[in-house]
Amino acid sequence: MTKALLIAEKPSLMRDIQKVYKKMQLPFEIDFASFVGHVVELKEPHEYKAEWKKWDINVLPMIPERYEFRVKKSAYKVYKEIEQLLKTNHYDFIINACDAGMEGENIFYSFYKRVGCKLPVKRFWTSQTTDSAIQQALFNLIDEQDVLIRNLRNAAMYRSIFDWLIGLNLTRAATVKGGRVIKIGRVMTPTLAIVVKRELEIQQFQPEPYFQIEIDLGDFKALWFNPKNNENKLKTKEEAEQILSNIGSSVMVRDMKTERKTIAAPALHSLLELQKEANKFFGFTSSETLKIAQGLYEKKLITYPRTESKHLPTAFAQNIHSNLQSLSSLEEYKTIVQHIVQNPGQMHKTIRSKKYVDDKKLTDHHAITVTEVPIGKKKLSPSELKIYHLIARRLLAIFLPPYVIDKSEILLQSKDNYFKANGNVVMDKGYTILYESFKKKQEQPLPPLHLNEEKIIFEKKLLSKMTEPPARYTDSTLLDAMFHAGRFVENKELQRILKDAEGIGTSATRAEIIEKLISIGMIARKGKSFMATQFGIDVIMSIGEHDIVSPELTAIWSKKLKDIVDGQLSSSEFYKEMLHYVKQTTKCFIDLNMSVAEKTKVIVGKCIQCGQPVVEGFKGYSCSNKGCKFFISKSIMKGKITPVDAKKLLNGKETREIRFTWKSGKKGKARLKLNGEKIEFVFSTNPNLNKK
Repeated sequence: MTKALLIAEKPSLMRDIQKVYKKMQLPFEIDFASFVGHVVELKEPHEYKAEWKKWDINVLPMIPERYEFRVKKSAYKVYKEIEQLLKTNHYDFIINACDAGMEGENIFYSFYKRVGCKLPVKRFWTSQTTDSAIQQALFNLIDEQDVLIRNLRNAAMYRSIFDWLIGLNLTRAATVKGGRVIKIGRVMTPTLAIVVKRELEIQQFQPEPYFQIEIDLGDFKALWFNPKNNENKLKTKEEAEQILSNIGSSVMVRDMKTERKTIAAPALHSLLELQKEANKFFGFTSSETLKIAQGLYEKKLITYPRTESKHLPTAFAQNIHSNLQSLSSLEEYKTIVQHIVQNPGQMHKTIRSKKYVDDKKLTDHHAITVTEVPIGKKKLSPSELKIYHLIARRLLAIFLPPYVIDKSEILLQSKDNYFKANGNVVMDKGYTILYESFKKKQEQPLPPLHLNEEKIIFEKKLLSKMTEPPARYTDSTLLDAMFHAGRFVENKELQRILKDAEGIGTSATRAEIIEKLISIGMIARKGKSFMATQFGIDVIMSIGEHDIVSPELTAIWSKKLKDIVDGQLSSSEFYKEMLHYVKQTTKCFIDLNMSVAEKTKVIVGKCIQCGQPVVEGFKGYSCSNKGCKFFISKSIMKGKITPVDAKKLLNGKETREIRFTWKSGKKGKARLKLNGEKIEFVFSTNPNLNKK
């Protein structure tokens, strides 16, 4: 009997396939292995040519004759285990069971090339992980020569090559020209530009005064408005005072409108929606939410979190009972789960709703939900419990009735002046009973009124206010801006492409991009908000109108990649266009006047020797006093020391855990601290246990 090695993208998927395989009769045997996401990556420039190690604009652009991969340090053990399986077993073919999408193809074939495998490949292809879907995929393995699969594979490979060429060449050009490390990236730079644009709007904002008139009618209040333009703001105090003096002692009810609003529960969580909600309710950063969700996934309490989808597959939804039952063990959900299960009509209605269940709107993974595994005796941290309950509430909500309110608007008149009052009456709390603890204010209903009813004015008040600048981005709003990056593009076709591509970055990478911008000092956290640093502003201003700062670049090249997948553009033609663009753009960056270093010196703290500011330079952090020799290198035993690390050292704190390479060649993690002027290593446990 023929024998295959099936390689899944993640251990959880491997286990799911194994479980189904044991119950099947196939004409071949299967051994199982699993990656942990990407196990290899494109080599660094100096690994191709020695002269590329030196940061010199004369060697740019760096374009390898042949693109090669190296094993990721974090996945070395996994790589070697699978390599050993291929060497010691006689397999007739390999089954690629990575995610059904472009990135899944890239993860598998970059490994396949690096390990030098020549075996035929069959594709396990499904967007669902139900038993029936897995069974179907095993019965219907796709040949690697399938046109769609081959095109998808080529598109995935060229996307990673494009990002390598853009990121490394432009980063080096900008860094050499600017005199300090200036990282450039297809997603990172447009994200920085979004934050910088908002920061400049705030800096250039000129507040202007305006006035409003409020009347107090005892059981509710109303605002004056101009019925001609529906505007309730007045530009001058004189005009407002004149209107105020012309208001009588009472108002008459002239019109009443009531509109019933029925609001269904929101769609299930994608990672983006979970990150936004966690930031809104708990102030979690996007990277914190992803880390917590990943932990819950590894504890088998929630489904795969790195998903763009907000929908469930039909087969999964039809067997949702077990997922709901896992919540019945929690006291706060017990009654709600019983109500849902005892109301099959509402359950079937939800499962038939395209808002929540739609096979056509699935991405590589379905929406995030709790699994059939109850919390039981599992010990969760307070943060893990918060995220788990957010996911649980969102799942339960879709099976509950909608939120129903009556929105009322009342038009009032006093002499020639008109006033408006708004209020809501909750008719049915529906699914919002799950969110009572999050409500900051209750709905304010208006009292029962009749047409031409007279109401006494108890107080007339002139409200003096100032216009406010736009709000800085938070984790929630910046993630949303990256997802809806088409808003920053004028071309309608490119807007559509970005919408289809779901913006810039992915659910799995957006948080990482934001954290990288913080670590290199281009943006900074200010409370729960982000502000662009002067360094970040100078970088964007120096680059100017170049398309690297716009989401248009992603849109244009996403369209080309889609054309490869659809067979409308050959890979060779795409590569020619790519090289032309890279050469042209690198030359443009070499010609830029990037005087960032002269304009902006990032201060990381005070010198422990003389007290003068310590500033970031090209190779490290040095005292601004030229007579002082204090210096912290940016690279210690191959460990990268970021501005944030340097700031902590100067403040007497320990850095984050950094990965180092000892002289023996062994690798390990440790924190750093300053003891006097000497940098010391701080190990969590025995230092020998940290050296791997």
